[in-house]
Amino acid sequence: MTKTRILSLLVLVMGLLNVGLLALLWYGRPDHQAARGQATGPVAAGLVRELQLSPQQQQQFDVLREDHHTRMQALLKQLTARREELFAGLAQPATASAPPALLAQIGDLQRQTDSLTYAHFAAVGRLLTPAQLPRWQQLAPNLPRRLQQPPQRGGRGGLPGGPGGRGRPGDGPPPGGPMDRQPPE
Repeated sequence: MTKTRILSLLVLVMGLLNVGLLALLWYGRPDHQAARGQATGPVAAGLVRELQLSPQQQQQFDVLREDHHTRMQALLKQLTARREELFAGLAQPATASAPPALLAQIGDLQRQTDSLTYAHFAAVGRLLTPAQLPRWQQLAPNLPRRLQQPPQRGGRGGLPGGPGGRGRPGDGPPPGGPMDRQPPE
């Protein structure tokens, strides 16, 4: 074999390895795992693990989660549209306050999302066995806080900087940055 042929084969093999690695990285992402029906999100995965759900309970939980997700997406789409409409009013210099009717619509949509989420977790609680209920009673009061946490990438979860998400001194932007400056008067 000539050197050119060997080098061509090496380039081809390296190219195929790169494509394979990229596919592995892409399809191993959590959002693709969701498409394959696996538990996703730190709250869902945490509940499955901490409540030690049986395979049958996990299937029922997945059905509840999928229904909740579908219904929430519709509400959140409406909520986003109303909020965009509200903030579009900031482009009008004469607008001094937000329209009360629009604020009422936003409030009603937010109430609906909270009510739907509450009903979802109440249904989750009804899936549990008597042995799982004590752990559920410990977890349930903290669900709002868990739902507010930003999604984590890699690691074991938790908030950045350790418990409570407070971080370490020196984390974050440097002092004197654009967020610290006062607007001109």
